[in-house]
Amino acid sequence: MENFTTYDILLCSFLLTNKEVSLAEVKEANPGKFLFILTNPSLCKQLSKDYLNNAQAPARELFSNREMLISEIKTRQYET
Repeated sequence: MENFTTYDILLCSFLLTNKEVSLAEVKEANPGKFLFILTNPSLCKQLSKDYLNNAQAPARELFSNREMLISEIKTRQYET
């Protein structure tokens, strides 16, 4: 099954506010650069357009998702 990928932590945070999208994996692509892999690629593509058009998202959930992603990145950094 194909997934949606992005290096953009803010976009990823926004996409995760949708309950039909989940984080499949976080990979270190290059030192200090992380790739976020998400489920539901067709919905992610649609929501990405909304994001670029300044769509609204619940602030608390958006910031919580960002903090979770930062935690995932830190976990990956300590594993290497």
